[in-house]
Amino acid sequence: MHPAAAEDPRFRSAAALLDGGADDEAYSAAVLLVGIGEDVAWERSAGHARAASLFDIASVTKPLTAALFFVLSREGSIRPDAPAADVLPFTSPDPRVREIRFSHLLAHTSGLPAYLPLYEKVLEAERSGGSPLFGTAAGHDRVLAEVLSLPLAYAPGTAWEYSDLGYMLLGRAIEVAGFQSLDRLLKTNVTGPLGMRDTGYLPLSALSECETGQVVPTGWSEVRGREKAGEVDDENAAAMGGVAGHAGVFSTARDLFLFAREVVRARRGEGRLLSRPSVEAMTTRVPVPAGCPRTQGFDTPTAGEGGMSSPTGDSPGDTTRSSRIGDSPGKTPCSQAGALAPSGAVGHLGYTGCSLWIDPAREVTVVLLTNRVVHGPDNRKLSALRPRIHDAVWGAVPA
Repeated sequence: MHPAAAEDPRFRSAAALLDGGADDEAYSAAVLLVGIGEDVAWERSAGHARAASLFDIASVTKPLTAALFFVLSREGSIRPDAPAADVLPFTSPDPRVREIRFSHLLAHTSGLPAYLPLYEKVLEAERSGGSPLFGTAAGHDRVLAEVLSLPLAYAPGTAWEYSDLGYMLLGRAIEVAGFQSLDRLLKTNVTGPLGMRDTGYLPLSALSECETGQVVPTGWSEVRGREKAGEVDDENAAAMGGVAGHAGVFSTARDLFLFAREVVRARRGEGRLLSRPSVEAMTTRVPVPAGCPRTQGFDTPTAGEGGMSSPTGDSPGDTTRSSRIGDSPGKTPCSQAGALAPSGAVGHLGYTGCSLWIDPAREVTVVLLTNRVVHGPDNRKLSALRPRIHDAVWGAVPA
């Protein structure tokens, strides 16, 4: 961190909360960055992290996947209003899958279930077949085949449910439309042009042995029987080889600020990659179904519904909401974005303890990267702390 920035009195409360989270074992490593306009206004690391630390951002992957989709849509390769079945070979007996549009997958209104431990199917097939599948191309295809065969929980566009499975399919559709693997497409079309040099899938393949200390660990995997450091935390993504539309990207706070800055610029019609209509879709709640808090790529803060627990890839305690019918187990008093979060803010959370929030009106970005899961998947201390950190930031920036 820059000493002058770290000493900025506006963010003294946020700094104290961030340091306290490490002491309280809400995480062992954290970086908090505040961007205002075109510049980083303040940045601080805590615990074992430093500013350049590389975090598994879990479902914060999803906005990057959405951005990649919209970049390709400018080229005519794929369209939000197009039927997903035009690209994806559904085998589901449910005829309603033909009604799924890519816009439904982007906004979690496709009717697909929230989450299933599909990696278990891969492990079962591996045991019965005797050949390695977990983490291979065959494992990747096995997971997608399972998703493509599922019946829907409801008709597309009639309700909403946060779904990892929908973004798995979105990632595969992007690969088909772009004629390359998802990791290469993301680098070529999004992270590379934006200068996000440290962002991507499979970080260990790009780091030298002396650079691996940059990667923040996320704890023990019972499934894999080893510590996860540089390997994706999410077991479904791991079974798919570490490259998936719903999870798998590693990034730094600075790189995510560069992404957020592109979103802000594109809202002004000055984006390098994203068009104004694309970013309006990414930053505006979908009108149907009524009350859906999702955009085509982001979530939005809603008072009284933050921090819901769910079985999805962003929880426990790390989703903003994951319900289509208003039930709210484990509800906390405010959104994980904080009680002071602007109503027009958009963002996303990740199961590992990472989050990105953007206030397009004030052009303020808040990146909070942590590894809460290093103390176990049931560690929920961040759910109470994160809104307080965000409020300390929101309250410190100009109205």
